[in-house]
Amino acid sequence: MIPIRARSTSFDLDSPPPLPERVVDAWRRRGPRYVWHKALRRGLRRWPSWRRRILYRNPRSYWNLRGGHDYFREQEGQPGRARRAEWLADRIARYAPDSVLEIGCGYGKQLRELRGRLPAAALVGVDFSPSQLDYAQEYLDDLDGLSLLLGDGQRLPFPDSSFDLVLTSAVILHNAPEVADRIRREAIRVARRWVAHNEDTDRTYNRFGYDTAAWYRQAGIRLAEVGPIPVGPADEVARSQFCVAAL
Repeated sequence: MIPIRARSTSFDLDSPPPLPERVVDAWRRRGPRYVWHKALRRGLRRWPSWRRRILYRNPRSYWNLRGGHDYFREQEGQPGRARRAEWLADRIARYAPDSVLEIGCGYGKQLRELRGRLPAAALVGVDFSPSQLDYAQEYLDDLDGLSLLLGDGQRLPFPDSSFDLVLTSAVILHNAPEVADRIRREAIRVARRWVAHNEDTDRTYNRFGYDTAAWYRQAGIRLAEVGPIPVGPADEVARSQFCVAAL
């Protein structure tokens, strides 16, 4: 476990400045590698297979470069993402867990929603991206009873049955099948009662897409619930899947 250092972060969502100004600012703040990464993401939009090959061959590197204010602005600027996070927090709160681990917590959007509904639960977020956790440390600084750790979902630094509920939200879908399998098994290992997943089923340049519920059924593990997330545009609802495994 590696402690995460906080830094000064601005969470405003004002209209972004013109593109040339954003490029110069990104170069100054995060260097040429980040600017090149942004240019490739824009330039390869019409060629998803090349995007996957070039940009996403290393998910850890991808998410470390993606993490930061630009990603925060992008996510928080989409009302549909906020509604989905609220819906997920409502569903998870119905299970009344006294502790929750989120694998791949990013900058902490889901943890903030969970804290509002589970004021007494111990909340822990793990992510392998220092830049995401650096942002989360400041974004969640006003919340009590919450810990953030740098770590890999394939090898969680916790004993068996450490948490009432373990959650992944749009995390497993970014990993190749063998890695996705290890993350699921680690989630089962450290959970006492439930493992919950929000994982889209479609395949794009940066996600594999899985039928997570089918994986649990094949493993002989009972599902407490499974279904689409009924908020947002119809295409997002169609590819969404929320499931909770009962251990």
